[in-house]
Amino acid sequence: MRIAWLGLLDSDDVTASTRAQDHLARLAQHVVVASGHAWSIELISCGRDPGCHALSTGVDRVVLPVAGSPRTAWDRVSWALPAAIATADLVHLHDGFSRSCEIALLIAKQAHKPVCMTEWGLEGYWLTSELALRELADVLVCHDVAVANSVASPRPVELVPLGVDVRHIGVPASWPQNSCLEAKEHDSGAGADDEYAAAAASLRGIYQRLVGSLRRAAA
Repeated sequence: MRIAWLGLLDSDDVTASTRAQDHLARLAQHVVVASGHAWSIELISCGRDPGCHALSTGVDRVVLPVAGSPRTAWDRVSWALPAAIATADLVHLHDGFSRSCEIALLIAKQAHKPVCMTEWGLEGYWLTSELALRELADVLVCHDVAVANSVASPRPVELVPLGVDVRHIGVPASWPQNSCLEAKEHDSGAGADDEYAAAAASLRGIYQRLVGSLRRAAA
């Protein structure tokens, strides 16, 4: 199974770091291992230096060419996004505050792809909030129990515990600022390796159930 992951990666260009990529690559590597290396994952974003390279076995980093002149890193989209989504069996959006995730959600649903969305308990773009786009996702994933308990959605909410603070990775400041909210000094951006392994095992089960249920519905 080929899985497309989008979201969070735009923050790395703003913070001049690889915190988002490191987090996603670490989690993706564990998911691939949990699948017995039967699955592959692409970490997709839109950037000024397009290309594709392997991060580890079964995990690729894909940067699509940016369309137009976006005001902030989180406004980036690409004309190549539909093609990138078309070849995926499942799409997981790791944030609700980037334009690429909004567009990927709409493309994936139009193509009848199963979609997971990670909910961090943060307000996204006005389009996501006003049109309640997260309700289009098939499953909402929460890494924090307090966030999971606070989500009011008719969609299934799955708790996948992981000690990651999204503010440390990078949360956009109020638009049109091309900067991140300042993280508190005690914020931690990464959980322990056994936490990532456990989270990956949970995601493997979620993905299997979601793909299986949609295939049965289509039969």
